[in-house]
Amino acid sequence: KGKGKGKDKGKSAPPANDPFWEQKVSEENRIEGDGSMYTGTISSYNIKGGWGFLLPDDPISLTEDVQAALTEAAVQAEAKGKNIGDPNMLYFRKPDLAEGYKAQKGAAVTFQTYTDDKGAGAHNISGA
Repeated sequence: KGKGKGKDKGKSAPPANDPFWEQKVSEENRIEGDGSMYTGTISSYNIKGGWGFLLPDDPISLTEDVQAALTEAAVQAEAKGKNIGDPNMLYFRKPDLAEGYKAQKGAAVTFQTYTDDKGAGAHNISGA
C-alpha cells in the first residue's frame, strides 16, 4: 500500500467559531478568571491542531486557583511519567486567541486565565 494520509490525517483544526470548540469548553467546565490581564510568551503553537502553550512572565502573579490547577496538573503528569517541561505553562486553543490575532512561537502576548477539569489555561490572547 502507498504512503497515503489515511483516515482523517491531514485535517486541520476547525475554525475558531465552529460549534466543536463550544462543545469542548462546555464539557470541561471552564471557569474564567477574574478578568485580570497578564503578559507572557507563546512557547509553542500547533497551527494544524489548533492548540498551544504559553508561559506567563510572572507565574506568581496568577490567581491562587490557577496556580493550584497548574500544580495539580504537574503532579498528575509526573505520576504518569510525562515530562511536562515548565510546570507554569498555560494551555490554549484556537478560539482562545483574540479575533484576528495569529499565534506565533516566541511572540509576546497579553492574556486572561481560566481553570477547567483539565487544569489551567489562557484565553483572550493578543499581541503585547
